[in-house]
Amino acid sequence: MCTRRIAVVALLVALTLTGSAAFGAAPVQLTFTVWSYSTDVILDNIKKFEAANPGIKVGLQDFAWEKYVDVMTARFVGKTPTDLAYSSDHWLQQWAAANWIVPLDDYFPQVKAYKPDFAPYATEGMTYRGKLYGLPYYADTIIFIYNEEMLKRAGFSTPPATWDDVTKMALAMKEKKIVEYPIMFQFQDITPWYIEVFLSMVYSYKDYRMFDDGLNPTYDREGSAAHKVAQWLVDGMRKHKITNPASLETTEIPLVKAMGAGQVAFAVLPKYNLADLNTPGAHAQAGKFKFALMPGESHGTVGFVRFYAMTKMAADRGTAAREAAWKFLEYFGGRTGTEFVVVKRWALDKGLGFAQLPLYKDAQIRAAINKWGNVTLEEQQSKLARAKEALTPFWGSWSLEFQKEMNKALLGQKSALDALKASAAKWKEMKK
Repeated sequence: MCTRRIAVVALLVALTLTGSAAFGAAPVQLTFTVWSYSTDVILDNIKKFEAANPGIKVGLQDFAWEKYVDVMTARFVGKTPTDLAYSSDHWLQQWAAANWIVPLDDYFPQVKAYKPDFAPYATEGMTYRGKLYGLPYYADTIIFIYNEEMLKRAGFSTPPATWDDVTKMALAMKEKKIVEYPIMFQFQDITPWYIEVFLSMVYSYKDYRMFDDGLNPTYDREGSAAHKVAQWLVDGMRKHKITNPASLETTEIPLVKAMGAGQVAFAVLPKYNLADLNTPGAHAQAGKFKFALMPGESHGTVGFVRFYAMTKMAADRGTAAREAAWKFLEYFGGRTGTEFVVVKRWALDKGLGFAQLPLYKDAQIRAAINKWGNVTLEEQQSKLARAKEALTPFWGSWSLEFQKEMNKALLGQKSALDALKASAAKWKEMKK
């Protein structure tokens, strides 16, 4: 009897500690899809998550950023098993309206406790019809980056404060043969960064609105902020020849490499690129880059958020899968204990921005930012950032049409205003 009692007690202890795993039950399998950026870091984070959660296994699949939206649409429509995914503020409306991803607060009421931690533009970018659809992977601003040494060689001691200043300084650099094309953009018409860069320039004006309160486009009016930006871009490429025409075939990584090689003096990029550009040994010009408040009347810019989302497929798998998904979401986008462990790692290792405002009080974070940037200026620019307006289920599709039309203007095939009018017509068609 004593031996039997000991055996029973041992079994009960095993069940208490490991649940059904005591009988060798298979772990919950989760599929996580991302765009291809630092997959080595993602895999290491997954390894640490699995070690902390032995009943969960995570399979990673990554796809090129430029193809990510199309790939994910195909996966959702084709019901390719996908439990967790990187998402973005400019796809949220489409993905949520199609019921491809689900509101976290419907399944995990505890997510609401995180909202006070987030920058307002980030919360707005993850919210659809009043519900929160994600926890932030990272959030950041689009910033104006310049090569300080080139600026000084051209005879200027302070960065440009307006877009006219940018033109003036770029012309001086070209005339002094410091660089043939001082300005470069990532304006390949399929890249999602294109519209964010354009909007950041628009938001630097006081009259920045692109749409009225009824979501009707106003940006196609002569003299609008969007028209001023579009004309400035056209003039830079076609009249002044200070903008590299290769911009039309350029995406983020080639632009950063060109800047790091000393082929570009001015660029508008997501802020984390400044950390890469100033990493010792990473680029020939490392250490020479700084950022200024976005040139313009108000110095506004776009604040954006990329986040971890749970799919409808995961929600439909049942309680075990949902509980595993929440553990994943909180580990990667929330707190582990009292620390935003994964988010902090991205900030320290890669210079990624963050929505979690308490991290600005972290001494390690502040010191790390000041090694490659300026934490005070970063906070100032963040306060001037705005969430993208008029985010609708068709916003992503419209943005691609906008980019194609804008490139026609940059190629000289139509005027800047006509390009804006054509894209506004596309918006009206999609809005019907």
